[in-house]
Amino acid sequence: MKVVAREPPDAPCTRKVLFQSLGIAVVDFRCRAHVAAEGGEEPNPTHSIVLVRRGVFRRTQQRETVVADANHVLLFNAGAPYRYAHPLPGGDACTILTVETRRALELVGRHAPVDAEHPERPFRRGHGLSSPRAVWLHWELLDLVARQARRLALEDALAELANEAVACAYGVPVPSRPASPPAQRRRRDLVEAVKLMISERLERPPSLTELADVLGCSPYHLSHTFHGTAGLSLRAYVGRLRARVAAERLAAGATRLTALALDLGYADHSHFTNSFRHEWGVSPSMFRSRYRIHP
Repeated sequence: MKVVAREPPDAPCTRKVLFQSLGIAVVDFRCRAHVAAEGGEEPNPTHSIVLVRRGVFRRTQQRETVVADANHVLLFNAGAPYRYAHPLPGGDACTILTVETRRALELVGRHAPVDAEHPERPFRRGHGLSSPRAVWLHWELLDLVARQARRLALEDALAELANEAVACAYGVPVPSRPASPPAQRRRRDLVEAVKLMISERLERPPSLTELADVLGCSPYHLSHTFHGTAGLSLRAYVGRLRARVAAERLAAGATRLTALALDLGYADHSHFTNSFRHEWGVSPSMFRSRYRIHP
């Protein structure tokens, strides 16, 4: 299995092809960008499925904006223009599945057959919350790549991950009586603002009251709107994000579990271990031993 680097290691953004099969290339993408305002429109080079491992960035297409963090799966259409911004320092790291058109249509056809009739724009939905299964498959695939596993295992994991990732966006039911477009936009903007404030202070996130005060609404309205728009409660969102940031650091080789726990805002080592086990089903040390990615 050949690994192909696309850019030199000191470039602001690096891409490395880890594996390629089934009409899909698995790409490790890392951006070292500092805080940066939204730039000009950039066409996406391929149909892509993006799984965020670390960091935060903002993507805008036409009038839809999403703050992408480690809780998200994003879908891109080839040639479609997007704008990007980095609202927080630290850049980001993602696994990108670049998908051939025929494969994108096949994946979408499982969930929305009508969308599969448009090869120029197969992904009609742009993002969704990643399911626990999608994250497990993601780390399993990276582990198989690092171990240079047999091709059957790699292709099987890749096929499952691609399907599950698309399902994360298409599995969200559309409300039978949706709100008006202006109301929907206000709700989305409110939720995206909350997500950004959480990521900025993940180790000690603002209280519901503080968030509501800053955003000019009642805590009850904010809690209800976030749950209804994001698909899970605010507390569950924070807990899931913390657990996934912790997973990325463990896979990168973090060894001091107490320090990691305190850095991410857990009360102590025990709180971290219990919360992590609740999210992943295994202890932090077991996760690290199984999924550590060696440079």
